[in-house]
Amino acid sequence: MLSFKEKLAKNYINAIGWKTKQKYLIIESDDWGAIRMPSIEVYHELIKKNIPVNKFSFDKNDALESEDDLTALFDVLSKFQDKAGNHPLITAYFVVANPNFEKIKASGKQEYFYETILQTYERELHTQQVPNLIKEGIQKKIFIPQSHGREHIHVKRWMEAINSDSEKELIAFENRAIISSNSSTCIKPYKKNYFAGQDYSSELEFDSIEKILDDGLKIFEQLFGFKSISFTPQGSYWGAHIFDVLFKNQVKLICGQRQEPTINGKHKIINNNWGDKNQHSQIYWRRNCMFEPSRNQNFNWVGKCLEEIEIAFRWGKPAVISSHRENFIGCIFEKNRQDSLIKLDTLLKEVQKKWPDVKFISTAQLADIMINTNQ
Repeated sequence: MLSFKEKLAKNYINAIGWKTKQKYLIIESDDWGAIRMPSIEVYHELIKKNIPVNKFSFDKNDALESEDDLTALFDVLSKFQDKAGNHPLITAYFVVANPNFEKIKASGKQEYFYETILQTYERELHTQQVPNLIKEGIQKKIFIPQSHGREHIHVKRWMEAINSDSEKELIAFENRAIISSNSSTCIKPYKKNYFAGQDYSSELEFDSIEKILDDGLKIFEQLFGFKSISFTPQGSYWGAHIFDVLFKNQVKLICGQRQEPTINGKHKIINNNWGDKNQHSQIYWRRNCMFEPSRNQNFNWVGKCLEEIEIAFRWGKPAVISSHRENFIGCIFEKNRQDSLIKLDTLLKEVQKKWPDVKFISTAQLADIMINTNQ
């Protein structure tokens, strides 16, 4: 399934840096806790208002996780065990807050307020038991939260967007939706990307970004009862200035690829190898496999991911699979969740068939393994 060019790139990335003889499999999934599409009714309302949310998989399929979403996902994960008795598990990268639309509206959209994800879950009947299911997933070691920031928006840019002349942003705000459809067919779109909370246009933003990040890491510990050992920035947009905040909050593992903002508004790609360390001895790791069936259910994601896993294992790297939350969400379109879980089931069967000695671990466990072998 991989092109020759893709194979070369995958082999290069995996050949360099820290190695292990054990075949580890990790599934990392971003965006948990975040508001996106509130309901199927809002989805149809936005299309009727000429906002093409059907054109982009995140807008079409992604939504706050429901009880049914987590239950169905847990059922698949619980079917499998490695030789040590470990189930495959999701390292779930959570944001811990969302915009408080009511308070923001009451301020005339002049002040920003947020609510924790617990408050967000309480609002709808189909999400009220999600906190209990998350606790269950943690106890069963099949669903382990880690930090993805405070909320999945760049607060300054989002506030600018909802106060702009963009009809799309006005309609989305009134429907409590946070969407990214900005195609030429969309009515008066707001062009700036406001989904990456750690992105910036100027160093003047450093202070607010650091305060929000620090706040998010503290809320994470309050909500889940433990600190986040790893951190994955939203969209991989971030600068080195956040290292101090991560260190202060005892983050030990940092995503190895970043798109660092520059003063000309563009981004410089910086690649750190497996096992590299920064000035605080925080260790870098990389995602090296992809399983994103929600983006195109007709594509052979199982075959592609198996090829990527094979390359990772060949070079002594854990197979770290990127698989966003949208793949496992069915409260907008149930078929999206059903189709993705069938493919996940097939992928896990094939992995154990091909590599019977594979070991399922979380990213937090990977941090301990890498730290102990890097000392």
